[in-house]
Amino acid sequence: MRNFGFKIVDSAPRQFEAVLDYAIGKQLPIEVGMYHLDPAAHELLRDRLGRRPVPVAAHTHHERCHVFNFHQTLELLASHIAQARAVGSLYSVVHAANMPLTARPEKQAALIAHLLDNLERAEALCAECDYRLHVENVYHRLGFYRRLFEGVSERGLGRIHFCFDIGHAKVWSSETLDEWLAFLDELMGRDIRLHFHLHANQGLIDEHLTLAQAQARGICGPDGYFNGDGYPGAYRTIGRRFPEATKVFEVNPDQAIANLEAALAGAAA
Repeated sequence: MRNFGFKIVDSAPRQFEAVLDYAIGKQLPIEVGMYHLDPAAHELLRDRLGRRPVPVAAHTHHERCHVFNFHQTLELLASHIAQARAVGSLYSVVHAANMPLTARPEKQAALIAHLLDNLERAEALCAECDYRLHVENVYHRLGFYRRLFEGVSERGLGRIHFCFDIGHAKVWSSETLDEWLAFLDELMGRDIRLHFHLHANQGLIDEHLTLAQAQARGICGPDGYFNGDGYPGAYRTIGRRFPEATKVFEVNPDQAIANLEAALAGAAA
């Protein structure tokens, strides 16, 4: 099982330093959520990751800078990219928006056009910086992202890629995990790169549960509507189908190492 790692957040270095050391020691990927811009955290990250001893991704502050508002926040995105590159990141994860967008059928063409226009702006910036962006699924169903990425391909936006969050898909879509994974296969067939966020939830809210927490709540088995493999079976399936993609666990840092070791042990079984 390859390319599984951790997501950390850029504040309180003492909370994530052990995770960072573990990842570097075992050459595991790291994603840095750049939400706080804590100077001490960034000094540590630049020191440990600036020479890219491990694969590094970043995440924009999704409340401030997202695809829907790129026409207003391109300077903020440029600043984020500079900060991300300083810690060794070659790409960042972004949200389509910071809230659910309209579901009205008569507004979909205008909505997708607006997002694609903003992604063209981001594409030009990324070309200047030799960078790329991965749009993460959040509050919308699979069909929304299919339409968006059909437009990405039609416009030839080669620096725009995809991040699949398994928890978001369970909470905010009506499709099964198998249907989402089939969509990811489609994207790969169009040379769109993938990144994954992995964690468990009960389907009511995005809880970012560890495997141990899911076991304690009795939700590790197939759920009957989304995850037919259960946990860690879903991680096994994703690992085997998408071995080259970076896959990070989004859980509390004090439980992150134990969660990864348990998840990988279960996934390899």
